Amino acid sequence: ITRSQVWKADGTEDQILYASDAQASDDFGWSVSIDGDYAIVGARYEDTGGSQAGAVYIFKKSGTSWSQQQIIYASDAQAGDNFGHSVGISGDYAIVGAPYEDSGADNGGSAYIYKRNTSTDVWGSEQHITASNAGNNDYFGISVSISGDYAIVGANGENSASGGVYIYTRNTSTGSWGSEQLIRASDAQGVDEFGYFVNISGDYAIVGSRNEDTGGTDAGAAYIYVRSGTTWSEQQKIQSSDIQAGDQFGESVSINSNYAIVGA
Repeated sequence: ITRSQVWKADGTEDQILYASDAQASDDFGWSVSIDGDYAIVGARYEDTGGSQAGAVYIFKKSGTSWSQQQIIYASDAQAGDNFGHSVGISGDYAIVGAPYEDSGADNGGSAYIYKRNTSTDVWGSEQHITASNAGNNDYFGISVSISGDYAIVGANGENSASGGVYIYTRNTSTGSWGSEQLIRASDAQGVDEFGYFVNISGDYAIVGSRNEDTGGTDAGAAYIYVRSGTTWSEQQKIQSSDIQAGDQFGESVSINSNYAIVGA
């Protein structure tokens, strides 16, 4: 994957985006997110910080044109981290997942939060997050999403690959992001990969569990969570009406207002 495309509301292509330092096999466009006049693109195999250390690119819209504004690398970049495997952007905040980063455990994974300086328009490092219970091959950061003062990070290898997700909240007084809640599926089973894909919007979050077996081996499921006060609770488990083994329903998910969408 060597490019990303931006589309208008009427379904026509707005612009093709390329990395300014594009190299073969960078996987630019593996992950993308957009909010307002800003877009973020992950290149998980970019090699500046080491072989497949990864990078992300911020683009800004001015008038009718999108232009590259900044390249971001992890401050502790190492070969094989895959920084940019997942990305999210909301307002002046962005989050980047590096599921093979090793600071918490071997392939324990990390997430990085960045904040835009509204005076200079530069995105600076805000916080490096690792799971408090980081374990080998948890792949924390395989999926990330951010909305307002909340961020969610998936770890599909957590709990013997049944999976888990972590929700963080920003302290508006200090600006720091603290661990709020570790969530596992109410019917968690081995190798469900709960958290392979996550998305958060307002008081709702959706989590994909692509290898959940209720509808058949690896048929998949998605789970909706709702926030009340500071607590997130499971509201509903969703499966497709035509579920079949191997569908991997929950491979991708997104939620916004009163609507959710799930890929199989």
